[in-house]
Amino acid sequence: MRRRLLLLRHGEVDYFPHGKPVPPEGVGLTERGRVQAEAVRTLLASVPLDLAVHTGLPRTQETLALVLKGRNTPVEIWPEFQEIRPGALKALPNPERAFREAFYPRDLQERFLGGERYADFLDRLLPAYERLLQKPWETLLLVAHGGVIRALLSYALTGQRGFLPLEVHPCGLSVLDLGEPNLLRVHNLTPYDPLPHRRISTMEELWEAYRTGRAHTTPPGPE
Repeated sequence: MRRRLLLLRHGEVDYFPHGKPVPPEGVGLTERGRVQAEAVRTLLASVPLDLAVHTGLPRTQETLALVLKGRNTPVEIWPEFQEIRPGALKALPNPERAFREAFYPRDLQERFLGGERYADFLDRLLPAYERLLQKPWETLLLVAHGGVIRALLSYALTGQRGFLPLEVHPCGLSVLDLGEPNLLRVHNLTPYDPLPHRRISTMEELWEAYRTGRAHTTPPGPE
């Protein structure tokens, strides 16, 4: 029987309050992000979990705490699953292009928003994934980040290092059944907004937030 890996992105955050970027290591959930996590808690209420993992950053820790409220599920911190690290955004020669093309590198030696190389990101991420698979569990919940989930699903489904063109919204849930072959049962399910109406990518949305100074939001219904 296949084991089941639940991949959940953290809830909504605001990386650009008042139009200025803040260190992503310390940012927490917005009120909407907390509501999103509570919707996931309701969705998973009857799902047995053997283990839950977060990345040690406040946004994943807070999301997991809300999802697991009332449970006694063992929790582990795996910082190897932290998000790919951006550089100084003001130093980017073409920031709009950098945002729009993020996670679509032509070469894995390129840098994400002028920061960490995609190759180095995968070098710390994929060995941790292999170690996680060696642990004894039947159903595991990993609360991580958009780039992490893109990379893990790409590797699990293709066996290759890279990034499939997958969207991962705040508190977007993916369900991966592990076996021969691995099966993606669900991708990017957002229980607070089952059929997202917006048609821009998350990185395009982040670019607009950075450009205009508006919070990174995912409205639950039509604007």
